[in-house]
Amino acid sequence: MSHFNTVYNEVLHLIPRHQFDNSVKKYNGDYYVKYFSCWQQFLALLYAQIKSKDSLRDIEISLRAHSNKWYHIGLRGIKRSTLSDANKLRDYRICQELFYSLLEKCRSVTPKHKFRFKNPLCTLDATVIDLCLSLFPWARFKKTKGALKIHYLYDHSGAIPSFLVVTEGKQHEVKVAKSMVLPIVPGTIVSEDRAYIDYKWLYSLNKSKAFFVTRSKKT
Repeated sequence: MSHFNTVYNEVLHLIPRHQFDNSVKKYNGDYYVKYFSCWQQFLALLYAQIKSKDSLRDIEISLRAHSNKWYHIGLRGIKRSTLSDANKLRDYRICQELFYSLLEKCRSVTPKHKFRFKNPLCTLDATVIDLCLSLFPWARFKKTKGALKIHYLYDHSGAIPSFLVVTEGKQHEVKVAKSMVLPIVPGTIVSEDRAYIDYKWLYSLNKSKAFFVTRSKKT
């Protein structure tokens, strides 16, 4: 656990705390909060992600077992009901803004693509993740199959996704694309497959001064 704390501290050094605090103030994340602040919530969720804790009970028990080793970062033991309420009630845009802040930080250090053209290049696509239907009955995809779908905009100038949405497996790709504001700057070349052929939506890309490359539908 002491080795993990060292690694955990190194990860925390990458987090722009002042930007996180500004987002908390912007969206009133700590309004009427007595002790379990947004930062406390973030520490707990980051710990759960690193340690692959997949339930609130597992997070609570693990933090309680090592409570004497968390004092130096200000993380207290928590109840799963407290974490559940925080996850349900607090504004998701606090973490969303943190993500985009870290994304810009990653972009500044990642290598650029080696293509000869200077335009930004992105790929818009989706992938299906199979799930066991008996364990995840909410993710019904077919009669005997469960799945969820990850929709993403892949930025080739650094090999990192700049946009990602998780939906039910049945959700069509172009419906997600049309319902979201994608971070596409003018001049970007967007590569996509036939699932995204919707002429109104493609026209919206053209109006935003972006280019798109796709395959024609079979006749």
